[in-house]
Amino acid sequence: MRIEIHYLPSIEYMALVYAAGEVQFEVYEHFSKQTFRNRTCILGANGIETLTVPILHTSGGKQLIKDVQIDYGQDWIRRHRGAIQAAYGNAPFYEHFEPFIQQIFAKKSKYLVDLNIHYFNFLMKVIGKTIPYSLTDTFMEQAVDSKWNQIHAKESWQSRTYYNVTPYRQCFGTNFEPNLSVLDLVMNHGNESYDILMQSLNK
Repeated sequence: MRIEIHYLPSIEYMALVYAAGEVQFEVYEHFSKQTFRNRTCILGANGIETLTVPILHTSGGKQLIKDVQIDYGQDWIRRHRGAIQAAYGNAPFYEHFEPFIQQIFAKKSKYLVDLNIHYFNFLMKVIGKTIPYSLTDTFMEQAVDSKWNQIHAKESWQSRTYYNVTPYRQCFGTNFEPNLSVLDLVMNHGNESYDILMQSLNK
């Protein structure tokens, strides 16, 4: 399955990826603002919080996603670390997974794609299921089994048919908040997350 690579992707995204069994990340697309390529949603004490990785913009206009560099002139790592700790510090698996998150932040990846791949590998490790993946070497406009550019941050998951709401234990709130970053799921359910993911995909 061909798809763009997201930052700490949603439950909908990870369920699609696991169902595909193999994935090819499109890295020759042009970067688009306000997408999940550099943002994610977690659940904190005050509700849903969006975390965004700032990028360096070039004077030449459009950039290929593989060339997009992260802006470390902004204090985003401290904000993301603090938000994740505040949201999941009391979650059952926080102490198990927090060191891996800190290691990824400490790498200070130059490129957004590299940061996203580090987190994708981390998520596969904690979920306990690994699938093969590769990166495109050219833009594949007519790829077979493509989900590229179909999961939009500006559109509700309800506008698509992939996600099946499967409630699980969360740290905050009395009402279940669906389709957050899969980080919300793994922090609360660890290696049980795979079974919940598979239930979260419309067959």
